Amino acid sequence: MSRKPSNILYSVDEKPPLGTLIILGVQHATLALLFLVYPLVAAAEAGLSFDDTQILITSCIIFMGLATIAECWPKPGAGMLLVQIPNMAHLPLAVQSMSAGGPAVYATMNLIAAVSQLSLTRFMGVLRAVFPPEICGVAVTMLGVALAEPALRRAFGLSHDATVHIDPLYPMVSFVTLAIIIVLAIFSRGMLRLFAVAIGAAAGWTLAAFVGVAPAPAATFSALPYVDLPHVGWPGLGFSWALVPAAVLTGIISAVDMIGTVVSMQRLNDADWRRADMAQAGRAIRANCVADMGAAVSGGFASASSSASIGVAFATGTTAWRVGAVAGVLMLLAAFSPRLVGALTIIPPPVIGAILIYAAAFLVVAGMELILSRRLSDRRIFTVGLAVMAGLAVAILPQLVESTPHWMQPILESPLSVSTGIAVVLNLFFRIGISQVASQRVTEGENPFTVTTEFLERQGDLWGARRDVIAAAIPVVAEGVEMLLDTGVAQGELEMRARFDENNFDVSLIYKGDPISIPTHRPAPEDLLGDAEAVARFVGYMLSKRADRLVLGKEGERQVLDMRFEH
Repeated sequence: MSRKPSNILYSVDEKPPLGTLIILGVQHATLALLFLVYPLVAAAEAGLSFDDTQILITSCIIFMGLATIAECWPKPGAGMLLVQIPNMAHLPLAVQSMSAGGPAVYATMNLIAAVSQLSLTRFMGVLRAVFPPEICGVAVTMLGVALAEPALRRAFGLSHDATVHIDPLYPMVSFVTLAIIIVLAIFSRGMLRLFAVAIGAAAGWTLAAFVGVAPAPAATFSALPYVDLPHVGWPGLGFSWALVPAAVLTGIISAVDMIGTVVSMQRLNDADWRRADMAQAGRAIRANCVADMGAAVSGGFASASSSASIGVAFATGTTAWRVGAVAGVLMLLAAFSPRLVGALTIIPPPVIGAILIYAAAFLVVAGMELILSRRLSDRRIFTVGLAVMAGLAVAILPQLVESTPHWMQPILESPLSVSTGIAVVLNLFFRIGISQVASQRVTEGENPFTVTTEFLERQGDLWGARRDVIAAAIPVVAEGVEMLLDTGVAQGELEMRARFDENNFDVSLIYKGDPISIPTHRPAPEDLLGDAEAVARFVGYMLSKRADRLVLGKEGERQVLDMRFEH
């Protein structure tokens, strides 16, 4: 069972009061629907007709809602608060596909991307070694960095063109909104903290309307019906060999993005978080893939888990999966209300920017915390540092991306995909030459605590083991070495042998001498004054209580004590 962090009011399996549940669900659903700007931009860039655009948006909303419910629901879902939004990674693929052959080509590329993403779930066990916490930390950090650009652009009222003109009213509204959210999230308690984002957004919208930076409704807004049946349709299937590599890589990027958001929520839910639950990540990816396939065959835009919703969960102190399920239901209902969807598209940009800044700040810090949860050798420092620099390079210098071949640009445009890809490659490369087994000889005249500390800390740094696991293992192993040598159970010397994988840190003490036993009852202290056999029983009892597991064995003529420390 995981231990609830002190800043979480309602953890993953807890049930908030009904009123709280609904209001929090509204917050998450509203934020998710704001990201409909991605498919709207794709439709505008590809020159889709009004009817095709309506189908693209409506289908996207429906399968966002269904995917959110499927991912939040306990098994076979992920059972955690994962709210879906339109997948930003699909934006370049959607524009190119729909420009090349309309919705039919994008539907086919969407299916290929979903299958590519789904295929990775067959290798989740292997992915645990490929994505240790420091690599997941890079992904989480770059999720925050990826949010920074749209967040700051909205906060300062900047457009995509080269002209830079800042209206001071935009940053003022954004600052006030952000300040209210932060003050309520940090200094308030109870309901005010739970609804910090909603209160801040409402105050910011009111201020934006007062100072005149809130967008006016379009002329057609009043003609939109309040309730109407969703309009979706079969787009057909088209094909383009030139877009297949981009579709496959988009699917892989989406899977990496999903792993990053799942790890973030796992970290947020568990004060004692140790390692990623890749089985849970696999369930989340499968639910997302099924939803993307449904969106593809009904003319919609792909979706992905929202990193912004993680920031909202942190701000409200609520990670209950029921909140996500309510948000999913509300998104489904929104598909039946064109007027409601139209209203969401006119929320003031500086208000959206403030919410995204809050979410980005949380993700950057959460990623750093993940990275620093491991002991970092020079190899791992370079892995993390170079990966982050590569992601920042494409974020800060877009001309670098523009100078690459056209087919590579959709991949390189994402700081998340670049950083995570570089981190994975460097992590695998720097594993070369590192043995997963190391040994150290300890003689009777040496200080066992000094030798043990130097040996285990050196190997912990090299292997990237967790700091707390190494710190817990050192006194146990050193005590075992000291008792075996000082009492004469080991004849003059012994060998310490350490092994590491992502699940366990094992240390074996191998010596010539009498075997020890593990008594079921605590031996009397006088046993330390008895014969070697009595002392050996006392050693076995003490080590069995302090290690996660103690196994006795033999290696030729030598005795072996295997101590396991769960990682």
